[in-house]
Amino acid sequence: MGADVQMTALATVLDHIRSGRARSKPELQRATGLGRTIVVERVAQLLASGLVREGELGASTGGRAARELQINAEAGVLLVFYVNLKGVDVGITDLSGHLLHRQHAENDFASGPEPLVEWLIKTWDGQLSELGKTRTDVWGIGGGIPAHIDFASGTLIDSPSLPASWRGFPFRKHLSAPFGAPAWLDTDDNLLAVAELRTGNARDHENFIYVHADLALGCGIVTGGTLVRGAQGAAGNIGHIAAYGTDDALCRCGRRGCIEAVFGGEALVRKAVAAAESGESPALARQADIDLGAIGEAARLGDPFAIELSRAAGYNIGRILSATINVMNPALLIVGGRLLQTGTLFFAALREAILHHSLPFVTEGLTIQAVEHPQTAGLIGAANMVLDELFSPQELARWFAAGSPEITVPESVEVEHP
Repeated sequence: MGADVQMTALATVLDHIRSGRARSKPELQRATGLGRTIVVERVAQLLASGLVREGELGASTGGRAARELQINAEAGVLLVFYVNLKGVDVGITDLSGHLLHRQHAENDFASGPEPLVEWLIKTWDGQLSELGKTRTDVWGIGGGIPAHIDFASGTLIDSPSLPASWRGFPFRKHLSAPFGAPAWLDTDDNLLAVAELRTGNARDHENFIYVHADLALGCGIVTGGTLVRGAQGAAGNIGHIAAYGTDDALCRCGRRGCIEAVFGGEALVRKAVAAAESGESPALARQADIDLGAIGEAARLGDPFAIELSRAAGYNIGRILSATINVMNPALLIVGGRLLQTGTLFFAALREAILHHSLPFVTEGLTIQAVEHPQTAGLIGAANMVLDELFSPQELARWFAAGSPEITVPESVEVEHP
């Protein structure tokens, strides 16, 4: 068996063990289709490396019960972060993706990416110390940014949401250098889709769309169990599709009439504030702080403005999504984010628009779910992105023989702005 084939088999066995789809050698044979000898050899390699270990006794199938195979989660740690328009989460997970430490802070995007990187490194060092770990325990680094990312180089290409000073910033180099560990960066919406794929509602689905209906609008698309990133890291950019027939509000991308500029969370809050100040919405005028939750509360109390605002947002976003559904033909559509706080009418109208504007045979088997994500979802998605990369055949071939995925990165890194 060639080296490439061996590493592919090793990665396949490891993926089934860490995902829990197979926990014994017989289960691995059935789930992977690999022969008994190959499974036995690859499992022996993983056990010898310390990456996999034997756990509790499994259920007996008539013979002697075998111990279940599991990832050795304590072999190393991952450094993860997640940036959205409200701030940044930073944490550390084990090799199973279980969160060991988490902190949240506001972020001043106007100051550029360098202060964020400095803060991340300082915060991770503190978290490592609290956990009794050092930089040598770090196996990988992963994060999400509201931007288009060149995944291959870990460089930020562009973002309608961030200042120009962020464009071209080589995050991978700056994050890898202090820790000597590989780093990966992706769009924030994609990480939420990865979290759903690996640990959430989409675990049993290979074709789904995760819609992040939040202050901004975007989505992560998974086809054949693989995340779709696009040629320039911009796949899933539904927020900048024109909301035809509504209004021509100026979008942060520089164009007018984008669905995000008209019905994204920030746009709804602006409309709600204006309605409160003008007296158009008495219920909102009584709110001390107007946010998406306040709109939902006003709608619940029967305020006509809030009801229509929530309904219009849901229907028009659903109308835009119907085109994507016709193209991608997913089995599952997951809707998450703060826009769900505007009330049940939002999701009901979104679903109505999708069913009305999509092809009937495309939506016949489509499940549409609204989910409330924990605040840790972005970090969990970042960890699973890193694990998917670390344990891919290409990466395993690079580091498996050495025992851990260390890399050498120059300590002095130049910022490469275009």
